[in-house]
Amino acid sequence: MEQEGMVHALEKIHRLLRRAGTLIEIHPALEVPLVEVWSNGEPSFRENDPGFDYEDDLRSAEDAVATVVGRRLFVLHGRRRFELRTHASSVREFRDHWAVVEAYDPGEKEEALVRREDEMYARAHDVLERSPGAELVYVEPATMSRLIPAG
Repeated sequence: MEQEGMVHALEKIHRLLRRAGTLIEIHPALEVPLVEVWSNGEPSFRENDPGFDYEDDLRSAEDAVATVVGRRLFVLHGRRRFELRTHASSVREFRDHWAVVEAYDPGEKEEALVRREDEMYARAHDVLERSPGAELVYVEPATMSRLIPAG
């Protein structure tokens, strides 16, 4: 979504939110997500997600929050970074999960990107196969902001 659309959504939320209300706004942080394999409480594989190609969208989310705070629609009452973690027992289970998530994305992935993802998942699969009981973990850094109506 473009920044203007994000700002418009935040403005609409401001109109709907009660004066004593709070908006908890969450979006991915401006950091590359990681794909990890964990075994016996330790990572045995860690690579950046080669599919991370949405940095501009994340900057738009950051800018949209800054815009509504700058316009004094909201007061930023705290911000925190955290990690969203998606766990899977296999690469297949993980890719099935992402197929559902990405079903709402109208854009097609570039062939080179798909190839890089396939290569990375093949390496992760090899590590999983050598480590009984290991699990695949997708680590997506996120930002949570607590916004209250100004005024």
